[in-house]
Amino acid sequence: MEALASVRLNLNSIVSLGCLNRLNTGALDSVNCLAPDKTETKVLVLDTSAFVMGINPSALDLPSYSVTSVLDELIPDTLPHTRFGTSQDSGRLSVKKPAPSSTRIVQETSSRVGDVDVLSKADVEVLALALDLKNDGMSPVIVSDDYAIQNVSETLGMEHASLATFGITQKFDWIYYCPACFRKYTIRDAGQECRVCGTRLKRKVARKGKATRKVGRSREGQVDSSN
Repeated sequence: MEALASVRLNLNSIVSLGCLNRLNTGALDSVNCLAPDKTETKVLVLDTSAFVMGINPSALDLPSYSVTSVLDELIPDTLPHTRFGTSQDSGRLSVKKPAPSSTRIVQETSSRVGDVDVLSKADVEVLALALDLKNDGMSPVIVSDDYAIQNVSETLGMEHASLATFGITQKFDWIYYCPACFRKYTIRDAGQECRVCGTRLKRKVARKGKATRKVGRSREGQVDSSN
């Protein structure tokens, strides 16, 4: 079995994410940017890709949040599934259900930018939860290498961080499949029903490889990695 690395987040690397965004808009000078934002609490919102690629909430320095539907996308009896459960049980991962109003906003936004058919239920709920946290006065950073999530998060004015920020240098591809008859589908069928039995399609990681680029608003910070 392939070992997934546990990574510890350097607080300064996430603080720098907000600084980078504010510097790009001219809202903050470089000196003030060195100091953390004292008016908002930085928190991390983890999607399925974060767990699959080795993020361990118990090893992070910032509060972490996720949704139950992310756990549903993780394969039982695997390390990502176990990490989700143990982190939740220990209180290092807060699992919440997003407000229906935030979910509607995410769905409407994703439809407007053309990502509605690509986002899974878990993706939508991760984005909606981040919106809830933002409305509660926090400063959420969505941890994801999913391009659709990154696109919608930017449209909603929320920060996101690629997994490279955490020292993860692998990439992955999704495969869509029918959980009833196990027929395989392509990404073009995301959000659809199985053409054979009518069951709604699910997804899982098809393969992993070495990442060749970083995306999003984040920049690489210092990390400590352990196996």
